[in-house]
Amino acid sequence: MELDKAIQERRSTREFSSEPVAKEDIYKLIESARLAPSAGNRQPWFFVILEGDIKNKVASIMEEQIKNAVVIMDGRENVTHAYNPTSSVKGSIRVIKDAPVFILVFRKFSEDWKEGDYLSIGCAVEHISLKATDLGLGSLWVRDVVYTRDKIAKFVGYENLELVTGIAIGYSIEFPYERHK
Repeated sequence: MELDKAIQERRSTREFSSEPVAKEDIYKLIESARLAPSAGNRQPWFFVILEGDIKNKVASIMEEQIKNAVVIMDGRENVTHAYNPTSSVKGSIRVIKDAPVFILVFRKFSEDWKEGDYLSIGCAVEHISLKATDLGLGSLWVRDVVYTRDKIAKFVGYENLELVTGIAIGYSIEFPYERHK
């Protein structure tokens, strides 16, 4: 697929088929991320590929967080709604469970490189998203793992790294419209 076409056709997929993603395609996604630019060429990313029960356990860890969440009111009279910092988590949990693959993205703890590492990881995530489109796959960047990053990192055996984000990958069964940009 031509790059311009991949950029134009990339959408955030929230509904996936249960069809497995070929290992070869997963390797292609990670290879595309490896080639992303990074500050100081640090390549600060570490990818953990999750499928099946392990992937679903990550979603369960996030579900536990929702059960213990506190809804914060904004303190004004006649408030018509409450702000819930985890309001998007329920949707993310469903997406993680439905997607055949969930990629966790970690980085080494380093305050000196925090901002540069986050920007670099953003580039790598975008490379994965565009490559997924190129391969006929859907993807969704899932930020909501940050609410339970320490528990998830410990569960997958990487508590010595910082969990930055996740990416759901699979074959889309929806065709989202192009949003105005």
